[in-house]
Amino acid sequence: MNSDRKTHRALLRRAAIIAVFGIAAGAHAADFTSLQVGFHGIGKVGTWLPVKATANDLPAETVQLRAIFSDPRGDECIEIVDQQTVTSKGEVSLSGYFRSGRLEGIGQIQITLVDGSVLCSQTVRHGGNVLPADSESTPVGSTLRLFRMEVPFLLTIGKVTGIEELLRNAENYSDDHSLLHGVQFDSLTELPTDSKGLQAIDLLLLTDEFETSAAQAAAVQEWVLKGGSLFVSAGGAVSRLLESRLGKWLQPSFEISDQPIVTRDLSALQGFVPGSKGMRRIDDGLKMAILSSDQAVPDVKSLDGTLIGSQSIGTGVVTIVAVDLNRKPLAGWNTLPELYEVLFFGRKLTANTTQESRTSRISQSGISDLATQMMATVDAVPATGRWSTWAVMAIVAAYLLLIGPLDYLLVTHVFKRPQITWITFSLLIAAGAIGLSVAANSKDNVQLNQLHLLDVVPAGNGSHSHAQSWMSVSTSQTMRGELTASVALPTLLDKSSRSSLDLKWSGRPEDIYGGMYRVGGIGLGKQSYTHDNQTADKLTGVPLLTNGSRELVADWESHAPEKLVTSDLSVSGFGLLNGTFSHNLPFEISDWAIMHGNRVYRTRGTGDDAVLAAGEVWDSKIDIYAGDLKAFLNATRMVKDATKTTGNRGMTQVVTQYDAKSKDPVYVITMATFYDAAGGSKYVGLSNSVLGDVELSDTIRKNHAVLIGTADVPATNLAIGEIDQSASQSKTIVRLLLPLDRRPATGLAPKADN
Repeated sequence: MNSDRKTHRALLRRAAIIAVFGIAAGAHAADFTSLQVGFHGIGKVGTWLPVKATANDLPAETVQLRAIFSDPRGDECIEIVDQQTVTSKGEVSLSGYFRSGRLEGIGQIQITLVDGSVLCSQTVRHGGNVLPADSESTPVGSTLRLFRMEVPFLLTIGKVTGIEELLRNAENYSDDHSLLHGVQFDSLTELPTDSKGLQAIDLLLLTDEFETSAAQAAAVQEWVLKGGSLFVSAGGAVSRLLESRLGKWLQPSFEISDQPIVTRDLSALQGFVPGSKGMRRIDDGLKMAILSSDQAVPDVKSLDGTLIGSQSIGTGVVTIVAVDLNRKPLAGWNTLPELYEVLFFGRKLTANTTQESRTSRISQSGISDLATQMMATVDAVPATGRWSTWAVMAIVAAYLLLIGPLDYLLVTHVFKRPQITWITFSLLIAAGAIGLSVAANSKDNVQLNQLHLLDVVPAGNGSHSHAQSWMSVSTSQTMRGELTASVALPTLLDKSSRSSLDLKWSGRPEDIYGGMYRVGGIGLGKQSYTHDNQTADKLTGVPLLTNGSRELVADWESHAPEKLVTSDLSVSGFGLLNGTFSHNLPFEISDWAIMHGNRVYRTRGTGDDAVLAAGEVWDSKIDIYAGDLKAFLNATRMVKDATKTTGNRGMTQVVTQYDAKSKDPVYVITMATFYDAAGGSKYVGLSNSVLGDVELSDTIRKNHAVLIGTADVPATNLAIGEIDQSASQSKTIVRLLLPLDRRPATGLAPKADN
C-alpha cells in the first residue's frame, strides 16, 4: 500500500515537472531566425533549389530540416534536406536542396526532431507570379518565384558591366515567354559546394573572381561534365585564374599562358557582333590571355591570337574570353550587351526570338515537350487488360443469365432438392466473384518499365560515367512501398569513387494527370512520402495505386581509373573523321552511329558485323559511309517526279515530319541529343526543356564526336521492399564522347622531303 502511494506521488511530481517545462517551452517557442529559399527567392520548377535556415530556442537534440512540396502528381514529397545537432545555446544552422514539382502551390519548410515532431514551421507560397521577398527586410523568406524549365538562368558573381542591360533587353523582347533570367551572387563564397545547387543554372559567367574551395571547384567541374555552359573572362587576370583550382583544371585543355600580351586590335571582336560600332583599335593597348591549344574552337580570332575560344568538356562547353569584359575599354563599349547575346544565344535577340522558340504542334499531338513523349514510352500502365465499366457490366449480366439455368439444373436434376436453391445460388455467385478476382489478379504483381541513358566520357587518364534511368512502376494492388535503386553495371565503374545514387520523383512538363506546369489544386486525396538526403537511393512510403503508374528517375555517376574509351580520331580540314577508336565497356553496342560536325557515320555491316564489342577497333577506312547529319535526323530523301524521264529534273527534296506520337525511346532520345542540329522547335514542334542537359549539338561542333547506340544491359536496378524487380521492358541507350584531334590526320598530312 505504501509503495503504491509512493509511486502515485512520484507520478504526480513528474507530471508537475513536465507541465512547468511545457509552459516554459511555450513561452520560448523555437523559431526561424533566417530562412533563404531558392536563389534569393528565385528558382526553377523541377530542379534542385537551395534552402538555408537558422533557428534558436531549440532543444539540445538532433534535428532535421524538411522541405514539403508537391511532386508533379500533386502528392507531397517530404525532403529531409539536412540533419544537425543543436548547440548548447539552442541554435542550429541547416542547409541543403529540395525540388518543387508544381509551378504554383504552397509548401512547408520545417525543423523537426528525428521522429518527425515539428519544432518550427514556415509556409512558403510559390508560383510564377509570386514576388520574392527582400532578404534584408524579411530575413525569413515565405515566397518563392518559380520559372518554367525552358527559361535559361545566368549566374554571375559580383557586378558585371553590361549584364543588367542584357537582362533588360531579354525582358523587353519577352512576351509571355521569358528569354533569360539573371542570378547574382555577391562573391564566390556563395557558390554551391554540390553540383545539385547548379542544376537550375544554365550559364555561369566568371569575370574577376576565380578562387574557390575544393568542393566548389569540384561542383563546377561536375556541372560542366553533365552539360553546363561555363564562360570565363580573363585578360590581365590570367595569372589569378591559373593560380585557382578552376584555372588548373582548364589550363591543360586550353594551354593558357601564365603571362598576357598586349593587343590593340579588337576589330574581330566587333565583327563577332553583327552591326556593332564604336571600337576598332585601342591606342593604350589591352591585356589579352594566350590560348595555345589547337583543340579549342576559335569563335573569334584576331591577328594576335584567339579572342574567344571554346571546347567541349564532357557533355558541357567551356568558353574562354581572352580579354577582360568587366574592364575598360570593353566595359564602356555600348555594344557589350549585344556581345553577351551572341555569346550566350549565338545571335542577337530580336522581337522574333520568342516566337521562334515556341512550339507549334501542341494542339495536334497533345504533347508540348520531348520529355513528355519520352515518359510516355516508359509508362507502365498496361495498355490492354484493363476492363472498362461497360465490360464489367456485360460480364455480370452474362453470368446472371448463366447461373439461372445452371442452378435449375443442379437443384432439379443433380441434387433433386429445389429447396436448396438458396444455398447453391449463393455459392455460384461467390464462385463467380472469386473467379473474376483471380482472373483480374493473374497478371504480374509489379510491372516495371525502364529507359537508361549512359554517357561515358574520357577524363584525364580515366573515365567519367553518368547514368540517368527513367522508370515507371505499376502494381496490381494499392500499397505503400519502400523503393531502393542500385547500380546494375559491374565493378568496372569503380564503386568506391561513385557518388551516392539519387532516386527521386520524375514528372512530365504537361500531363493529363498533373504536371510541373499545372496549378497544385485543392489537394483532395493527397498522399505523402519521404526522400532522405542521407539515403538518397531510397524513397519511403511511396503510394502505389492499382492500375496506376509512378514515374521515377535515378541518377548516378562514376569516376573510373581505367580508360573505358580509347580514341585516336582526328578531323581533317574538310570536316571528315579519320582514325580509330575502341571501348572497354562490359557489353556490346549495337544500332550505333557516330555524329560529328554536320555528318553522320554508319557501318555498312549487318548482324554481328554491325555490333561493337569490347576491345574491337573501329576504323574510319573500313566499311563506313558518311552522310548529312540533318538529312539523317529529318529522314530527308529525294523524290523524282514520275512525269520526268531524264536527268535530275523534277527531283524534290522531302523532309519527313517529326512523329510526336512515336513510342520508340531511341528515336526520342536521339532527337533530344541532337535537337538543335535537327532544326530545334522549328522541325520537332516540341520544346526540349526537361531534357536540355541531354543536348549534344554543341559538343559535336567542338572537339568531340558522339557515338550513340543501344546495349542489352540495364544501368540501374529497382527494388520494392526487399525484392529486386525484373523489368518488363528495358532499353539502354549508350553515348560515347570520343575526343578527336582537330588537326589533319597523319595519313592525310603532306610528308616532308628528306
